[in-house]
Amino acid sequence: MPERVPESYDELPRAREAFREFVSMAVHDLREPLRTIGTSADLLVQVCDGAEDDRAAHCLNLIQQGVDRLDLLLRDIADYCHAEGRELRLQNISMEAALGEAQRQVSESLQVNDAILTHDPLPDVAGDFFALSTVFRNMLQNSCRFRSVESPRIHVTSMRDGPEWRFSVRDNGMGFKPAYAETIFQPFRRLNGKQFPGSGLGLPFARRIVAQHGGRMWAESAPGEGSTFWFSLPAS
Repeated sequence: MPERVPESYDELPRAREAFREFVSMAVHDLREPLRTIGTSADLLVQVCDGAEDDRAAHCLNLIQQGVDRLDLLLRDIADYCHAEGRELRLQNISMEAALGEAQRQVSESLQVNDAILTHDPLPDVAGDFFALSTVFRNMLQNSCRFRSVESPRIHVTSMRDGPEWRFSVRDNGMGFKPAYAETIFQPFRRLNGKQFPGSGLGLPFARRIVAQHGGRMWAESAPGEGSTFWFSLPAS
């Protein structure tokens, strides 16, 4: 028998909250055995240290990589689903402060990749501080993840366009074909397969947040020429 459709709009928030709670519990329960697998693989690496069987070492490495990918996917699925129907806490915020918070969250990745982040003066907007920090965080992570042979150079700027602000995050990464400019915003769509880490949910998550603020997000790129991610937000 199909599930009963909520009879009134009053039931929709409860249904969304129940769904988020289900996803949260499912992710928690799935990560528990995953941690056991990861710990066991780490112990086996220590036991087999110095062994001559390269096949065993290769298999253990694949197990560890699989555990890391699955753990990342579970966390991103939880974040993605939790954002569904989440009520934004709108207030007047500094987009420079939101960018600074995103930079703090990915500081390790920026340092490891020797990335340089610069920005022009950014305006204040009406928005959810941590949600918009998440948008910037996903942009910065992408710039580090899909870098070229050169160290990432990331520049953030903004411009006023009538009733909205337009923000851009430009990098010098590997870029992608213009034909994929919309595909990259589809959940789980990864242009490079397993070549790079990630769940394929970062950009869809960022676009959803921007849409919740009444804005839109798009991208411009070309192979070997870096990428520019744009998003707009109401100016008032």
